[in-house]
Amino acid sequence: MNKINIIICALFFAGSAAAQDTLKLNLEQCRRMALKNSEKVQIANENIAKAKGQKLAARSAMAPNISASATGVYSRQEFSTEIYLPTKSFDPATGELVPNVVIDPVTGRPALGPDGTPIFSSYAYLPIDLTLNGGALAGVMAEQPVYAGGRIAAGKRMAQIGESMALEHKRLTQQEAIYETDRLYYNYLSVKEKLKLAQEYKNLLENVVKAANDGYETGMTNRNELLKAQVKLNEASLQVQKAQTGLHLSQMALCRAIGLDLNTPIEIGDSIGSDVLRAEFGSDAAVEERIEYRLLQKQAEMAGEQLKMIKGDYLPAVGVSAGYNYFHVDIENSDNFDSHGFSAIANVKIPIATFGERKGKIAAAKAGFHISQLELKQVASYLQLEIEQARLNLRDAYTRVEMAEKALEQATENMRVSDDNYALGMETLTSLLEAKAEWQNAYSNKIEALTDFKIKESAYLKATNRLDIENIE
Repeated sequence: MNKINIIICALFFAGSAAAQDTLKLNLEQCRRMALKNSEKVQIANENIAKAKGQKLAARSAMAPNISASATGVYSRQEFSTEIYLPTKSFDPATGELVPNVVIDPVTGRPALGPDGTPIFSSYAYLPIDLTLNGGALAGVMAEQPVYAGGRIAAGKRMAQIGESMALEHKRLTQQEAIYETDRLYYNYLSVKEKLKLAQEYKNLLENVVKAANDGYETGMTNRNELLKAQVKLNEASLQVQKAQTGLHLSQMALCRAIGLDLNTPIEIGDSIGSDVLRAEFGSDAAVEERIEYRLLQKQAEMAGEQLKMIKGDYLPAVGVSAGYNYFHVDIENSDNFDSHGFSAIANVKIPIATFGERKGKIAAAKAGFHISQLELKQVASYLQLEIEQARLNLRDAYTRVEMAEKALEQATENMRVSDDNYALGMETLTSLLEAKAEWQNAYSNKIEALTDFKIKESAYLKATNRLDIENIE
């Protein structure tokens, strides 16, 4: 019973998959879907947004920084103490209040106590009994940098360079996604063509086996030749099965690249040899047009600005600030204490001694800048070599296509002659099978040559920065 249920479920899901609409695609649609669904491209977009945010933050560094703060405290505190205060008396001679001190009759000077302070003839008694309920402090502050040793300007330029690098990196990521899609697309077409070839070759061998079987029954063909034909037919059937498996796997790989479910049924009406080959083997592509080169240029510029930033850390910095503050204290059973006022501050910071820190950091930044310059020169030669290699690979692939086409023409003619000779009894079945096998091999070589050419063409366009991304998005 369980086996029956399993079979029914399998048939149900198979029927559901078959009923799913087949998605018809071409190369341009696959490229567009790959760019839309690529996680790497999405990450590149987020990096652009991040760089724009950093640029906005850097541009606002010279603007005033205005902030407001407020603090409230509730804390009931009771204070109780006694204070004795010295008194004063009226001097008729001067008409002023003078300290009411005790005069030493011997010296005629104020008498001093043990602690060395004057002794008064009378003191005022002041008891204090105070209860605080809390307080509040509020203020507004504006801070304005005046000069920061060039660090703010360097930071702005670094943020601009970072945004340019993020945009360039997105273009590079898009080109890589397109190239990968092209490779999987042409690989799918290649396997599709090979499946058709395997089926056609199998049909040819079925006709040969039928003719050999008829000849064997009439005594015109021996059993050994019939068995050879049947063996070849079995091999052809296995090739069809392998091609079907390969087509399914290549379809899944293409679906993954363009963001579809792996089992989505797709149909591509294109053919690997449907386009007229018009190879361009010119080597006029400039290294400066490569995205990788421009990225390294931006890195070198970034290293230069980083050097300025570090130098600015050890230059004088000037800033001003102004604020308004209000202070309030809540006193129980008494008048509250309030205070408010405006304040302005000017701040100047001048580094005097860093004990080798400044020298070491600047030396390290200079070395980093020089390294970026040398890496730029080094990568220029590598990129030029890559462009030339891509050009030569494309030229060789085109030559291989031409040779494969000629070989297929010769194999097709050879198979036709073998068919005619076998029909007239002038050629053995073994020779006929060899001719058909050579034709199949030549046809397969042509498919591989065309596939290799299309992939090499996409690689050459990528190496020369000619993949048309703008028209795809």
